[in-house]
Amino acid sequence: MKAIAVLEAGRPAKIACVDIPKPVYGDYECMVRVRASGLCSSTDLKIVHGDHPENPNFPFIYPVILGHEAVGEIVETGKKVRSFKVGDRVVCPHTKVPDCGYRMAYGGMSEYAIAYDYREMKKDGINLQAIRSWPEEIDFMTRTFPDDITWEDAVMILTFKENFSALRNFGVKEGMDVIIFGDGAVSQGLNHFIRAYKVNSVVTVGHHDDRLARIEKIARPDLLINSVREDVGDVLKDRRFDLAIDAVGSLDIVRLGSSLLRPGGKVCMYGVLKKGLSTLDLYELPNNVVLHILAFPYREHRTHDEIIEMMHSGFVKAKDYYSHVLPAEQAAEGISLIETREAFKVIFTF
Repeated sequence: MKAIAVLEAGRPAKIACVDIPKPVYGDYECMVRVRASGLCSSTDLKIVHGDHPENPNFPFIYPVILGHEAVGEIVETGKKVRSFKVGDRVVCPHTKVPDCGYRMAYGGMSEYAIAYDYREMKKDGINLQAIRSWPEEIDFMTRTFPDDITWEDAVMILTFKENFSALRNFGVKEGMDVIIFGDGAVSQGLNHFIRAYKVNSVVTVGHHDDRLARIEKIARPDLLINSVREDVGDVLKDRRFDLAIDAVGSLDIVRLGSSLLRPGGKVCMYGVLKKGLSTLDLYELPNNVVLHILAFPYREHRTHDEIIEMMHSGFVKAKDYYSHVLPAEQAAEGISLIETREAFKVIFTF
């Protein structure tokens, strides 16, 4: 099968559409024909460039197959699968293949992937914690979605779940004042979904006028600040916030955000810090502030049904969140478009 591989970490990106073996599924697993997979501008791009923080339990060893935002259709099922059937459309399958010289960075950017029936495994007494490292999430990862959502739109379901659930994890409540740093797809999603929490005000800080204009059109924050042209402190004066959310992954944002909080306020880290740039002297932070680290989403799949309803109701429109749809063979071009900011979000199809 075809898959999108990072051949070697670095800049410029070294990307190729390669041939690897199809995965082999077990009794509790399903074969998924992947239809589309999104390029995550945070995790995937950091893997491409070699900037992703090291995880000894899940190292990225190159060459590596990208992709955790895949969607597809179940075409075969193992004999003990009871939660899914052939024809189901699912989010979040992952690829596992025999030893072939390529490692998997989730591996969803491939023609075929595996969906796991963790519910039935759990019922049958299998120790899920021995299989995966996040047992509280495990039986919710692969979920079905209805036929009236296109493959390309369905790619955004995972990102929407991550955005919406992050706000819940951060403790966003009605009446709060919130400042969000970032002007990419994550910031746009956070700005959009935070309205469901009925906050008092939202201020958004970014670097790029075109992206801030996009966020203004779709999410309508109360104030937009371009921090290249304006000093954030001068613009805000004595204005203070309950939450400051870093949607980029920057310790400079953590420092600035903490200085803008009310006593007892919280700095919320959503963005993933680059490898080697994660050391913070806690004495740089003001007294009586909280630092909440959520560099990787947590329990996002619990919001699946809510996100499907929001998409059906028109509260959120997936097409507002991606700009380019390209065949997998044009993966190098798609990544280049993201690197040069000519694209907002790229989806690859198989």
